[in-house]
Amino acid sequence: MIFMMWYTSCENVLESAETSAREGVDFLRLKEYLSSIQIDDDDPGFVLSWDLNNLNAFVAAAKDQNPARAPGWLQTRPPHITVNSFTDDLIHELYQVAGGRCGRVLLAPNRSDQFLAIGGTLIDLQNDDFMQDAAQVALPVVNSVERYIATTYYLTDTKAQRSEENNLRPTRRNSQPLRRIFI
Repeated sequence: MIFMMWYTSCENVLESAETSAREGVDFLRLKEYLSSIQIDDDDPGFVLSWDLNNLNAFVAAAKDQNPARAPGWLQTRPPHITVNSFTDDLIHELYQVAGGRCGRVLLAPNRSDQFLAIGGTLIDLQNDDFMQDAAQVALPVVNSVERYIATTYYLTDTKAQRSEENNLRPTRRNSQPLRRIFI
């Protein structure tokens, strides 16, 4: 699992250069972006920490899904979907309601209504039948332990101590619980 490697200095917030590069974000660009924006209680950041093993499994399962059932926001259709295309498409969709973005890991700064819209949009996206079908194949629940493709965080400062997991709520359809793909 990719864990956020938080630093205590204001300039080095999100991740090590190696992890950032794998997630499609240049560390220097991220550092520069963070120094150019305000992140606080009134302008929180929404961080996605990707679990590459689960993300790869999810995308492999998504490739096998019927392209006609793919959601409209997914610009690259199965079987051509890749980890990069999936995360790009997802972040592009979330960016429509966000205040800004840096790569595939940070949506910021956001007003509180934008932050809530990001979380709501992410829940709506994960509840799509296509996404649920891919999750059923790729992310089995074993011994009541759920697997996710990303953990999301609420960032109110450029210091690690101020970040908290969002813990997105589980949802139901027709009284049946839906899989959480993001938490």
